[in-house]
Amino acid sequence: MYKGRKFTLAMNEKELSERTAPDAFTPYTMLGVGAEQYEALPEREKLALKWLVRASDLIDHVALRLDHPYNLEFERFLRANTNDKSVKMTLDLFNGQRGIFAHEKSGAPVALTHDVEPRLGRGLYPYDLSIDEFHDILIRMLESGQDKKVKQILNQRTVVDRCFGNQLVPIDYTLAFQYAFRPAANALKMAADCTENPDFKEYLTYQAAALLENRPWVDCAADKKWATLQSGPLEFTLGRECYDDAMTPTVLKNPKLKSMLDDRGITPYAKDNLGTTVGIVDTAGTDYLLKIKQYLPMMASKMPRNSEYSQTISNNSKQNMVDVDVVSVGGHNAAYRSQITLAFNLPNADKLAVKTGGGHRTVYLKQMRQAKYGNGIDAKLNALLAPEQHKYFSIQALHDFTILHENMHSLGPKEGLELLGEYKNIIEEHKADAGSIAMLDELVRAGFFTPQQRAELIVSWIVAYLYPGANFSRAHAKRNIMQHNMLFECGAIKLDTNGRLVINPDAVVARGQQMLRDVIDIQLSRNPDLARKYIEKYAVWTPQLQSLGTKLAAVDKQRNSYVAEPLADTLRQRQK
Repeated sequence: MYKGRKFTLAMNEKELSERTAPDAFTPYTMLGVGAEQYEALPEREKLALKWLVRASDLIDHVALRLDHPYNLEFERFLRANTNDKSVKMTLDLFNGQRGIFAHEKSGAPVALTHDVEPRLGRGLYPYDLSIDEFHDILIRMLESGQDKKVKQILNQRTVVDRCFGNQLVPIDYTLAFQYAFRPAANALKMAADCTENPDFKEYLTYQAAALLENRPWVDCAADKKWATLQSGPLEFTLGRECYDDAMTPTVLKNPKLKSMLDDRGITPYAKDNLGTTVGIVDTAGTDYLLKIKQYLPMMASKMPRNSEYSQTISNNSKQNMVDVDVVSVGGHNAAYRSQITLAFNLPNADKLAVKTGGGHRTVYLKQMRQAKYGNGIDAKLNALLAPEQHKYFSIQALHDFTILHENMHSLGPKEGLELLGEYKNIIEEHKADAGSIAMLDELVRAGFFTPQQRAELIVSWIVAYLYPGANFSRAHAKRNIMQHNMLFECGAIKLDTNGRLVINPDAVVARGQQMLRDVIDIQLSRNPDLARKYIEKYAVWTPQLQSLGTKLAAVDKQRNSYVAEPLADTLRQRQK
């Protein structure tokens, strides 16, 4: 019997029914039971896959706690009361968005209960900690010589707790979450014992150790080994990214505190969220991805102001990439919050592995992109795009754009980006998009794309990333709105007499090249005010976007989504 806190639901049965209707609440379906990719695996790799799903599930539990301190308690309350229809529908939405608070596709906020509030510190800082108190405590700590502890508080992988009311204490993830990390490490060790791929075995061994030991070099070893993986049947990613922590970057807005941190050589790093991916590597899809690798040094040489920063890409590029049939995702990778992860390029620049010369690796999630782009596309094109340009829309082109986007993350400045504070992530995501467009003519000249593919990529990108509402909820959505406004501003896109898009590919490429120059200037400036002004100028919901958004909303009823994992569910049953 459930004896914990009782919550009131934020939505009545009618609203919940509308939100969870099949056309409003759509699935991203991962690999199915009996999939040929799974059946082709050797038996020992199938056993390894089962243990990887187990590890992912345990880390997902931690990710919920990092997202909000009441997520787990709210989930327990829901699961204890699923005989109530409204509770069951609320649990479905909770599982889809992986938390109490999120945003739907339009960008509108979603709250599943009003008994608790979303907080800037999420589950990373004390629930009742305000920005002003946070800054005051850090200043007092620095004044009393607690520099080391402040550095730990402003570290990527510590949660922060109160001590004696007005003091803050950093706790490393391995200690704070040992209840989940220890069994997750054991699951990874079991998977390592099963797999017959020596490189994957070595990586899993390192990653298991990283969940148990509070030593940066262990994380570094795991990241470096993961980044080298190119062949092998299975995929396991434990991604650590910093998109959700809005509290830590606020220290850069306090002049006194920032000055004290600068004097002591303390760099504040936004804290990591966690995301996991378990899958089976698609060899043919991976071979397609690798075709771009030979062009990366050329792209690096064409980056604006490239002599003013170190490039991680060379003729011996440390950039691996795989296409993956997805079995299971967890944490940040499983959360539908106006959109969902299609691919990722890791480790991020703030990680020790990159700072000490390690490479990058990009993982593309096949089932995610198939679900995202294959839903009702004809109706969307009829509403949004001039008829004569429908021939340029291609789902393959959207995959190609994602490939370019992820590889662009490996190009450009890496040092000092933390000084952009809360604007770092959106500027970096904008750079990856702008660079993808800016490099198209070079890639056509080099023979990687045909002129037809160039047009398809441009048109498909512009149409696919329109939103039905003013979605400023995440860096990824906000930068799309910015880019559409930049293209409207220069006339690269415009509306015809029926309010549908007409796209000039040549003008789009020219504007993309200007975008890339602008964003590299901002990254090299390390000036958050410059970044803020740039974003504020273009992150505006204009009449043109409202017109397109209204048309999109009329043909696309999707509001939220969820991940369905039929094969993973079967593997979970076998664990019991």
